[in-house]
Amino acid sequence: MIRAGIAPSFTLESPSGTAVSLRDFVGLYVVLAVVPLARSPQARDAVAHLRGLAESLSPLEARAVALLPQASQGLSRVASPSVILLSDPAGVVAAAYGVVDEPAVFLLDRSGAVRRTWTGLEHSEEVLEAVREIRAADDAVNSLIQARRAWRALSPEPVPREALERLVEAAHLAPSCFNNQPWRFVIAQGEALAKVKAALPGGNYWAKTAPAIVALASHRDLDCKLSDNRDYFLFGCGMATGFLMLQATQMGLVAHPIAGYDPIAVKEALGIPPDYVLITLIVVGRRGDPSTLSDKHRALELGPRDRKPLPTVLMWDRFTPPEGTEER
Repeated sequence: MIRAGIAPSFTLESPSGTAVSLRDFVGLYVVLAVVPLARSPQARDAVAHLRGLAESLSPLEARAVALLPQASQGLSRVASPSVILLSDPAGVVAAAYGVVDEPAVFLLDRSGAVRRTWTGLEHSEEVLEAVREIRAADDAVNSLIQARRAWRALSPEPVPREALERLVEAAHLAPSCFNNQPWRFVIAQGEALAKVKAALPGGNYWAKTAPAIVALASHRDLDCKLSDNRDYFLFGCGMATGFLMLQATQMGLVAHPIAGYDPIAVKEALGIPPDYVLITLIVVGRRGDPSTLSDKHRALELGPRDRKPLPTVLMWDRFTPPEGTEER
């Protein structure tokens, strides 16, 4: 049975003959009760389970959906109007969810990801409480964003090749102008890594411990060129870097972009064409011992996260910097 990840998509028929797809619920939470063919008689139990939940789910931006071997008009009369019944006569979708022998309940979030699962149909209160908890957490600032820090103390322990590739895979899912995907990543390890580290200035001494450094390069011709000198490739590559950093945080890794390096030397070391812009180097590794850092960097490493007050950067309706600040 699926425990996490993006829920398998489906388009199934309701008792009224309307086609309903999982994508119709994007932006909503879904409590999905799945009854496999082997347990067809339990379809009525699933409907009753959801009927008891439906009224409480609606204020939480959640919908109750029953995926049944046969969603009949008779079952529709048993269900409340807010319970959506769908027919899966061949059991194909149930099998995609890994439901074969026993009914199961899945809680899908606003993005269509599976967040919780239950075997059986007797968990109404637990399901409702889970919806409340997950919705409250999702309405807060994402925990990965809160946890991300520009750590400098790194361990020399190698990061597996597949983990590094996964970071770039996450970056590659970033949006870009007309889906041009202007980013080009070069992962430096071994001799190439040594050459890249030789191009770092003294202030980035801490990066020389890293087991891998990712170079991000691009060219203005790879993306949109817009009015007012807006060469969009830099913005797209910045978003890709943000995706990479969040993926690293989720995987327990550090991904620290730096601007201090000799770009000509790094491009030569990695074979990056001279007319490309080497936008950033992303230092990747696991957290290490802060005692290896300078006094200044150790204080930053062990101190609280520092951010300007939100009103310094947030304005409403018109660009109006706070009093006492100067903007170019």
